[in-house]
Formats: sequence, structure tokens, C-alpha cells
Amino acid sequence: MRRWSKIGTVMTTLLLCSLIAAGPVLAGSAPVGGARPAAISKATGSDQIVAAQAIPASFTEVTAAFTASPTTEGLGEALAASRATFSSTETIEFNGVLFVSGLAGTSADLALYLFDIRGRLAAGPFLLNDVSAPDDRTDFFIQMNAASLLVTGRFNWVMTISDAFGGFIVTGLHGIEIQ
Repeated sequence: MRRWSKIGTVMTTLLLCSLIAAGPVLAGSAPVGGARPAAISKATGSDQIVAAQAIPASFTEVTAAFTASPTTEGLGEALAASRATFSSTETIEFNGVLFVSGLAGTSADLALYLFDIRGRLAAGPFLLNDVSAPDDRTDFFIQMNAASLLVTGRFNWVMTISDAFGGFIVTGLHGIEIQ
């Protein structure tokens, strides 16, 4: 009887060790992200949201939120690459454009959540801390491989942005389809 107890204990320990070791593999790749200036002018190709420039700098608000194929260019190119349907083999860039007075040179913490159609959390939170804000008008983004989300179908996503001053900004719910 004692021998069966030892065998059971060893097998349980080995099973737990194998599950712990397999955890990071199942979790997928970690999100990457950052921030880029949301300079709005015809020179940068960002003329789609020129009207937003008239917003007083004292207001904190999310001006735009969208998903796109990742780009290394500015906000205009990211807007041009925006879409709502992605394949599970693609990388998705989740963007939240924020106009906050005094944000330049500080940092922010980002979190991304995916909810199913019924409002239940399907994936996340995916966290990025200490993202440097280059400007008071900043496009914060999180890039993730769709396969890392471990879900397919239609979802709503939300990004939260916590600034250095204790402000907490939430984008609205935005639809996305991963096939």
C-alpha cells in the first residue's frame, strides 16, 4: 500500500511539472506595443481625423480606436490599414488614439480585453506597462498574433490606458472578427 502511495505521489508531481512547463507554450506569444505621435496633418497622411484637432487640449478623451495590420509608419498609415476582419495567422494591431494635455514625456500602462458577443471575457487581459508617450496626442497600440489570443469568431475589444497622473481611460467597445 505504501508503494502505491509513493507511485501516486510521484506521478502527480510529474503531471504537475509537465503542465507548468507547457503553460507558456499554450499561452502564445506575449503582446508588444508602444506609442507613436498622433500628429494630424496632410503631411503625415492623417487627414481622416483633422476635425479632432479642434478639441481643447484640457479634455481627456479617446478620439479614435481601431484595429489594423501593423505598420512601422505613422498614424495615417495605420488608419489606412484599418479593418475589422483578420485571419488567425495574422498579427493584429489594436489602437487607441488619445488627446491628453501634459501627457508628453510620461508613461502609461495599457491593457487589452476581448469579450464574446454575450459580454463574457474571452481573452485577456493582455498587459503592457510603462509605454512612453511621445506627445500629448498619442496613438497607443498593442500588437498581438491572432493565434496568441486562442479564440476565433466575433468579439468586442476594449483597451484601457492608465496614465502617470492616475487617469484611467477606456476605449469604447469595438468589433473584431478572427477567422
